[in-house]
Amino acid sequence: MAEHTELIIDVRTREEFVKEHVKGAINIPHYDVAYYADILKGKKLKVYCNTGGRAALGRDKIKAMGLNAEVISPDDVEHMEKECRDMICAANFVSVRPGDEGRFLEGMMDICRATESMDGYLGSKVLEVSGVSAAGSLLPEIGSDLEIFPKKYIILTYWESKKAHEDSHALPEFFERYNSVPKYLTQMPYEEFYEILK
Repeated sequence: MAEHTELIIDVRTREEFVKEHVKGAINIPHYDVAYYADILKGKKLKVYCNTGGRAALGRDKIKAMGLNAEVISPDDVEHMEKECRDMICAANFVSVRPGDEGRFLEGMMDICRATESMDGYLGSKVLEVSGVSAAGSLLPEIGSDLEIFPKKYIILTYWESKKAHEDSHALPEFFERYNSVPKYLTQMPYEEFYEILK
């Protein structure tokens, strides 16, 4: 089948894509392209990132799937029409009382579901600390199977602005759910805002 439909693929992270991307591009991070092989077949593929490095990785991974892709140079990307959106990340760091992990996670998932329809909300992730990286922490005697006690979690939520985040906490349906969580914690929630750089 002849290639006919052109797809411009931004192979950076979702967060980078949301903040600014080439108009009309789709986002497939280079480490995920293998999941899209069937969708990419029969298309004229062009890939880009901000420096060309990840675009080359994406092109090579696409080539390994038996398809072809062209890298759009950073200079050419610079001159293409862009779409953008503000995005901020709110990160919550918590430690959970032993035995309350299940109830805490149930409450967090309920909060995440309730947040989905809120104005300015752009997604979330709940991460459980599962070990210590001996190499990354420069602790050669400690293995990654070290038990973390009490259990620690990081909750990331993405928003169009700090104001959208702060406004969500004032909504009754959010306030009630969020205030039910501290009883499961060994410390009160600590939340920071992060600007997304990559």
